[in-house]
Amino acid sequence: MGESLYQDLVDAGGLRAVLEATCPGCEIEMLEARGAFGGFVAIATKDDRAVKVLPVVRERLFYVRHKLRGMYLSFLFTTELAEVTGSAATWLGGATPRELAAAWPFADFVDVADAYESGDRIELRWQMFRAHDNHGLSEFIEAAMREPRLRRMFPFTSMYWMSFRPTADEYRVPGPWVRSVGDGRFTVTENRRVEADVTYDAAEAVRVCMTEMDRLGIPSPEDLRADG
Repeated sequence: MGESLYQDLVDAGGLRAVLEATCPGCEIEMLEARGAFGGFVAIATKDDRAVKVLPVVRERLFYVRHKLRGMYLSFLFTTELAEVTGSAATWLGGATPRELAAAWPFADFVDVADAYESGDRIELRWQMFRAHDNHGLSEFIEAAMREPRLRRMFPFTSMYWMSFRPTADEYRVPGPWVRSVGDGRFTVTENRRVEADVTYDAAEAVRVCMTEMDRLGIPSPEDLRADG
């Protein structure tokens, strides 16, 4: 499938030609990108929307990102050129995220888009982590999102560790820190320089996080509002 995928791109005259034919009226920008088929990543823009397409030689697929008002809402991949061009045309044509996902199921970032439109920075961060897990934390993230106190806090990562701030603008975080060790197991620690000996499944790691927050005196968002 990989060779056919790139041959289709060659036969169509390249990435720029494909996007120009599929998305008339769009501006097409080609940027050099190491590792990309043909050496370029393409960005198609129309009004306040954009689609970024990177054909990756080594992985034999396309990375596709959909942008709205300066914010990338997706980081998706597909091996089908028709999904790339079709979803780009649909999105740049003004479709809502739900309409896009209905037409092109691989391009489902509805939860991220809803959080973005709501203006809730904490919910947006949760949904972004849920959709794009780069650190093997997906099981922990799903479990943490079901814990009301954590869901009201601002999740962030540093290297491969995740922790939580009481608000999006609070930066004093003494822990706890959570890291994946593989096979659905996680470590929880106050000091990232000291490797923890005990590992937990996702639900257990959430419970340990809550206990550690109480021990460390991490305020809840409600505590900070009461103090203010």
